[in-house]
Amino acid sequence: MTYDVVALVAQAPDLRSLVRGMAEAGRELRVRGAGEGAVIQLCDDRGRPLVGLEAAQRVDVPDEVERLLGAETARRIPDPCWWVEARAVDADERSTAIAHRFADEMSERLGGTVWSSRPRLRDHIGQDAERHPAVAVATEKTWVVVQDRPVVPLSSWLTDALSACGKAGRGLQVLTPADSRITFPLRGLLNNPKARWVVENASGGHYDGFSGIPLSWNGEAGFVPAPAEGSAVGPVAEFAGDDRAPGCQLLIDLRVRHPASELLTLGGAVEALARTLGGAGPVAWGFSEPALSEWNRSALTEECRRRSPRPTWSVFAGPGGEARRFVGTQRVTRVMEGVKEIITFAVGYAEDEEPALDRVAELAQHFADQRILQTMTVHRLAGRADLTYAPRWSGLPVPVGMAIGAEGVTHVGRERALAAPTPGKVLGPVNSPTVWYRFGDGTDPEAWSRLDELMRYLHPRGRGAE
Repeated sequence: MTYDVVALVAQAPDLRSLVRGMAEAGRELRVRGAGEGAVIQLCDDRGRPLVGLEAAQRVDVPDEVERLLGAETARRIPDPCWWVEARAVDADERSTAIAHRFADEMSERLGGTVWSSRPRLRDHIGQDAERHPAVAVATEKTWVVVQDRPVVPLSSWLTDALSACGKAGRGLQVLTPADSRITFPLRGLLNNPKARWVVENASGGHYDGFSGIPLSWNGEAGFVPAPAEGSAVGPVAEFAGDDRAPGCQLLIDLRVRHPASELLTLGGAVEALARTLGGAGPVAWGFSEPALSEWNRSALTEECRRRSPRPTWSVFAGPGGEARRFVGTQRVTRVMEGVKEIITFAVGYAEDEEPALDRVAELAQHFADQRILQTMTVHRLAGRADLTYAPRWSGLPVPVGMAIGAEGVTHVGRERALAAPTPGKVLGPVNSPTVWYRFGDGTDPEAWSRLDELMRYLHPRGRGAE
C-alpha cells in the first residue's frame, strides 16, 4: 500500500536541489526513471522500488491545495509555491522514512511545508510495483492502485496508470480506506465497467464503493464480487450506514460541437456553465488533480491543437473558499464535422441552498443560440457541497432535464420532438431549434421513468441523436 508525502516549497526545485534531496533520502539507493520520464524511482540494492518522485509542478491556484490537502495545509504554503510529490510504494518503516527525508530536505532547502497522509489501511495485498510507479499489484486482467489518503484525487499517477491499463487491455481498481472520499473526476473514472472502487472496512474485508457489494480477491481479476454466503445478499452494513451529507449537487453532461476554424478558442462552454451555475469563472485547469495551472482558454486551445488528432482530456475547477465549489472534466476531439467537446460539470449547494434549476434552461438557450449544442442532461444528487464522495449509500442522481440540439431535432423530426410524452420547449434559432425537456426538480425518482419513456419515444430503435 502506498504512502504519500507532498513538499510544498517556495523555490522551483532545480537539479542540484533534487540531487541533494535524493542523497539525503539515502545515498545507498539506486535511481531509475519511470512513467515515461515523469517519475524518478529510488530503489534498493536489488532494484526494488521504494519511493517514486514526481516532477515538480508550480502552484498557480492555491485553492487546489485546500481542495485536496485541506485548509490547514493551504494556510501554511509559501507564495510562490511548487508541489513536489513523493510516494512510498509500501507503508513500511523504511519506505516512508525515505519519502519523508526527501520531502523534509526539499522543504528545508527551498522553504515551505510538508503534508503527508496518515496510514489507515490494515490489509496488505502484496506488492508488484516494478510494473508502474502507482501500481501495488498487477494481475493478468487488472492493476490495483492503493490510495491511503483522506481525499483521493485523479492524480497524475492514476491518469498515467489508466493510460497504461488501456494500452494493455487491463482494468483499473483503486483501493482506499472506508473513511476516504474521492473527487468528482475520479468518481467519473471509476464509474465504468473496466474500473472499480475497492473499499477496505474496519475488519479488513472489502466492498465496492458504489454498490456496497462484498468483494473478495481473485488472483487473475483482482477484486471481484464475493460469493453469497447462505441468505446473505446485498450491500455490507458499512455501506448502508447513514452518510446523508447536507446539501446537494447538480451534475451536467454537455456535448457541443464547433465548426473547425483557426479562430476557434475552446473553453467558452466551460465558462458559461461555471458562471451561470457556480457564480464565477473557472480558476484552474490541468491534465490531472490537482489542477495547478491558472485557467487560460488560449493555452487550453493550443494544447488541444498540439495533440490533435489525438483527443485531449483535462480537469477544471472553481475558486473554492467562500465561493460555490464546482469542478469538472473536458474531452476535446477533432471529428469530421469539426471540434467536439464532452464536458462533465458538478456544482455543490449547501443545506440551506436550492440549486439554480431555472438557470439550466438559460444555458440550453445560450448553447442553442450559438448553434453548438448536441445534447445536455442535468441530474440532481444529494451529497456534499465540496463535491467529494464517501463509500456510503446517498441515493441515486435524479434527472432534472434534457436538451437535444438542432441536429438531434432534425433527426427525430420537429413535430415528433414537440409531441413527446414530456412537453418540450423550443429554444434557439427558428430554423435550427433546440428542444428542452424538464422532468421536475430532481427530487422525485419517478423522473427516471419519464426520462426512459422520452428516450424510447425519441429513439424507438435505440439510435442516438448525435
